[in-house]
Amino acid sequence: MFLADQRIEIDARPAPPVPPVLEVVMLGHCPGPDDGSGASGAQWQRVADDEALLADIAALGFSREVRRLKALRAGVDSAGRSVTPEPGDADLRALYRLPLPIHALGQFRVLFPYSFDTPCRAVSTLAGDRAWLPRAVQDFFEDSTSLGREALKLWVIRVPEAEGAHGFLPDTGAQLTDIGRLGAFERALLPPRAGLIVLPDLERLQVPALLPDIPRMQLDNPVPAFLPVGTAVDDGHRERRRGDEIPHATEPLPPEAVIEPLIRTLARLRPDMQCLLALPLDADAGQEVPVPAPAWTAYLTRTVGSALKEGAASLDAASALRHLQWIYPYLRGADRPLGSPCGLVAGLQALTAQRAGPWRSIGERPFAGRDLPWPVLDQNQAAALRQAPGVTVLLRRNGRIVVDDERLCVPCLPLPALRQLDAARRGQDHWYSAEVMRFMGWLQRQLRALGERLVFDADVHDPRTEMALRAFFTHLHARGALRGARPEDAYRLAIRSDGDSTLIADIEIAPAFPLDLIRITFLQDRHNADARVQMEALDG
Repeated sequence: MFLADQRIEIDARPAPPVPPVLEVVMLGHCPGPDDGSGASGAQWQRVADDEALLADIAALGFSREVRRLKALRAGVDSAGRSVTPEPGDADLRALYRLPLPIHALGQFRVLFPYSFDTPCRAVSTLAGDRAWLPRAVQDFFEDSTSLGREALKLWVIRVPEAEGAHGFLPDTGAQLTDIGRLGAFERALLPPRAGLIVLPDLERLQVPALLPDIPRMQLDNPVPAFLPVGTAVDDGHRERRRGDEIPHATEPLPPEAVIEPLIRTLARLRPDMQCLLALPLDADAGQEVPVPAPAWTAYLTRTVGSALKEGAASLDAASALRHLQWIYPYLRGADRPLGSPCGLVAGLQALTAQRAGPWRSIGERPFAGRDLPWPVLDQNQAAALRQAPGVTVLLRRNGRIVVDDERLCVPCLPLPALRQLDAARRGQDHWYSAEVMRFMGWLQRQLRALGERLVFDADVHDPRTEMALRAFFTHLHARGALRGARPEDAYRLAIRSDGDSTLIADIEIAPAFPLDLIRITFLQDRHNADARVQMEALDG
């Protein structure tokens, strides 16, 4: 298209996509048929042919795996020699423990086309025989179809079913520098922009195999008759002759075996991340429907209560619980069995962070999807769970699913700040806001990325570091994340030097809600090529 005398030319091009604000990592099972190659239904050839996807995987430190995938696809290595089998080829073809960036549900279906319909090894009466990860991925992208340029990013890590629940749990002594020896959970900590972890199939394995559903009307068994092979006759209303008809029944893990490895690993390796976890179910003799597992609620209430009352000795064990956000109840639809609520919650959190900012809560924002919360809770039950042990509760209001409050079970404060408060101040409600924890984690990731870009400019006389920090917090104030009439009222910044190689920035910000003040110490070490962020929240 030309204008005037052809001296001006309009060359229309699509705008580049907006980078994701909050990336999410999901770990789970993707069952598929055994075709003899060890891939178990995974379309690893499509991964090997996608250069953009391989570049994202290699950026996390999996260059060797990327080269091996290309060699397996081509049949020859980089030197032109025929590929010889190696011990890890079967797991690589199955894409086990390999972080895969997913931008749409269709992309996941292409990579794991059999995952929605193939039965799992572990079966339970209530959770069914299908994996929960595919459904959680579908829920995650449920409300993101109208985003336009604002694309969400989800990292999916396939965990081998044979490893059971232990395949989701981390090694508490692992180091992120040794990529080859990391388990699935530790690899979920590698994406630098990721802020949430979701474990839907760990939740499925925590549902007792013989936990009954709502009792259905019992009908007389039909008269024996010859039927064609494959005819389904079990409609759920008939009498079961044995209680051991469910194969591969496994006992759920106790709460301390799941909670302690998760929170210790997150606190040590990625203090900026959170893990969404559904509160397990169990039977209650006085109820027709399952209830939150008493062993889990008692463990959380005991741990949190001792930390708030007894003080220093118990704070170390309880403060790391701020990295877990508990969700309840589960989701269930007319044509879909029980499923995890965490995929839907993580999707709305990522979407809200993309549209309104990571400091915004998802409270009272309607969820997409057709499923409903199950078991259904009334207001009194929801309020009781929200208070103790501290659960984010899904409710149905006016035909929509909403969360009235994002809740943590312990204060969102780091351990040094928590030690400075007495028992009365630790129990104040505003410390338990999950969106504040998410905002503080996002701040740590943004400042760490800024420090890595300026790691060789650690000079107190060089104004670039201060200018970059002031520009960052001024932009936050303009977007409404910080309160104050002017940027000067929203944050304070002081630059100092500790020797020749370390630059320290003392920052105080006033978030819009619900805390009074967040104090940040930004350390930039030129000799060690390192940037660190220390944070504490203050009241008053």
